[in-house]
Amino acid sequence: MPDLPEFSEDNYSIAGYIVATLITLCGLFFIYEVLFVGDLTFSANWNIFKSPLGSVCIFIGFICAIAFWGKMGHWSRTPVTEYRDSSGSLIKREENFDVMEQSFAKILLPILGHFVLEPIIYGCLIYYPIQVIIALVGTIFPYILTLIVLAIIAGSWLYTKKCHFRYHSALLVLMGVVFIVAFAWGGYAIRKAGSGATIQMLVDTPTEAIGNADSSNDAVNDEKPADNGSTSAEAGEEEYDDQFEGVGEEGLLGSLPEGTTTYEGDMAGFPIEFTITKNDNSGEVSGKYKNVKYGTTMDLAGESLPAMGGNISFYGKDGDTQWVFNLSGDADNINGTADCGDGKQLQLNLKKK
Repeated sequence: MPDLPEFSEDNYSIAGYIVATLITLCGLFFIYEVLFVGDLTFSANWNIFKSPLGSVCIFIGFICAIAFWGKMGHWSRTPVTEYRDSSGSLIKREENFDVMEQSFAKILLPILGHFVLEPIIYGCLIYYPIQVIIALVGTIFPYILTLIVLAIIAGSWLYTKKCHFRYHSALLVLMGVVFIVAFAWGGYAIRKAGSGATIQMLVDTPTEAIGNADSSNDAVNDEKPADNGSTSAEAGEEEYDDQFEGVGEEGLLGSLPEGTTTYEGDMAGFPIEFTITKNDNSGEVSGKYKNVKYGTTMDLAGESLPAMGGNISFYGKDGDTQWVFNLSGDADNINGTADCGDGKQLQLNLKKK
């Protein structure tokens, strides 16, 4: 079997610079996608009782409670009855021998303390420091990833001439392929995910709803006779104004303040955040959906028609899945449904953050 080819010093330098250049280009593309396109931040789950890791920590806390038995006391108490005079001054204290008081203080309370409260306390002491680290790392994770990529790029240039192995030609090509493919694929994946979450309006203005509203208005206008001295056109305009006066200024759309409002709640049991932005000047409304547990986001475009009574429909696209959120309520409490086209409507409840 012939030996692997060895580059000459000049050829080796040229090959090293080519590989370093490709790593740099792909690395910079990856950094751009991480910082300006993708949302790679993630947040901590501060509710220990709704976290799989929390269950593990409480189980470890149970083991710690058994191992450190009595370190937090034995939880048992002596029930006492106090006697006071009419002025409230203590006369005497004596043990209460009531069966229920004795059972709670010397049996039930120690059981709850040792097997419920202590495991939760120990679990919290383990869980929340981890969540603090996750919150800190999750906030700056894109920058940590950027520093790692920059270090790899710098290393590819600094050590191009210094890595002298017997089979340095094969090692050079192998390392170059690994980093180039990793950065290029990673950047492409982030761009694809970001473009998938970009809002695409599913439909134009629902003409059927407008048509139905106009038809009902025409019917009302036709049935209502014109007042003496006014034309039928004027009567129709007055009837239209009366019917839709205040519509669109009530309900959810009317109660929303101008600017951006953030809500938190759940959708089918999953914790979510929902941001709504209202522009009073243009009448436009938009939103942003975020799954708190997994950190996924989706930009949304909203619309509210007079026939919708101030309710708002938000449209979005996550990959190939079309989403429609129909929301109602007021600026403090919002409820509604979410539909992704599978025939199921997910219940959604939000409160102002």
